[in-house]
Amino acid sequence: MNLYFSYGSNMWRQQIMHRCPDHHFFGYGILKGYRWIISERGYANIVDSPSDEVHGVVYRITEADELSLDEHEGVQKGSYRKEIRSIDVEKTNYRCLVYIDPIVAVGKPKDEYVQRINKGVADANLAEEYVERYIREFIPLD
Repeated sequence: MNLYFSYGSNMWRQQIMHRCPDHHFFGYGILKGYRWIISERGYANIVDSPSDEVHGVVYRITEADELSLDEHEGVQKGSYRKEIRSIDVEKTNYRCLVYIDPIVAVGKPKDEYVQRINKGVADANLAEEYVERYIREFIPLD
């Protein structure tokens, strides 16, 4: 099993259960040195930003779950690439799989994506200060 850090719509419990039926919640994670954005493609992404951090959820996933994520995240098409990043979970650092969009230009979210991100933010119970500072710039309450 591997650890996977989700910072986008996969924080939504219903979606992650569908995509990764064998996943287990591991903890709430923080990725330092990155900033949360919506890319020109209309989906969540993270970009280098030394003074920022990205909050999300860490799951323990199986190989089958990872293959499913690869398909949903469009790895073969180049929509996202898989990388390993150090994620802080309860003051301990773990190496986690992270999906990163190669497009770093800022854009607007796809209409259908706004609801999925809001459900993910609610399910993850992210700190309101973090949500207001980073996510609400791109994702309105629906």
